[in-house]
Amino acid sequence: RRLTPERELELLRVTAELIGEVGYDGVTMAAVAERAKCSTATLYRQWESKPRLVFSAWKAQGSTRGVDFSKIDTGSLRDDLAAFVRYLVADDPAKELFASVPAAIARDGSLMEILREVLVHPLLKDFAGLFEHAVERGEITAGNPVIALADRIVFGSWFAQDVLHGTPATEEQLVAVVDTVLMPALTAHHRAAG
Repeated sequence: RRLTPERELELLRVTAELIGEVGYDGVTMAAVAERAKCSTATLYRQWESKPRLVFSAWKAQGSTRGVDFSKIDTGSLRDDLAAFVRYLVADDPAKELFASVPAAIARDGSLMEILREVLVHPLLKDFAGLFEHAVERGEITAGNPVIALADRIVFGSWFAQDVLHGTPATEEQLVAVVDTVLMPALTAHHRAAG
């Protein structure tokens, strides 16, 4: 039988707590089941594997801090993008809980595909939704080729700051990318197409 949403969140919370205590490698489905007072069969039925459970727990931590990218709709693409990057760079208490996960991904490349499926693809879908709303409002044209590059422009800037300069990207930096790079490119193409 399906878990209730409340029970599912409870199991994900327990998983996050365990990861924070013993790291990714130390977490087992049996340990989660024991602490959560459920069977391992329940966990496998719901999440299929430890990586899916762990990444689902990570995603749930974002949801519990009020980050829901799918709900962003300010009425303008620029403000939607500014709201999106504000959430992207916001302090994430779960970051410390899941600090052991990147090392596990580096050791086991197959984890990256599960990470993309559980965490990255839904995030990119919500990001793409911002542009769909902008097309519906007539701010940009549907065939605008800049839309296909937008995720690389925003997320690339987000990652590059840390990789190239050793400091996390700030809201001001990413809003500047939106205002000086992305929006001019989107609107220039829209004017040319119109």
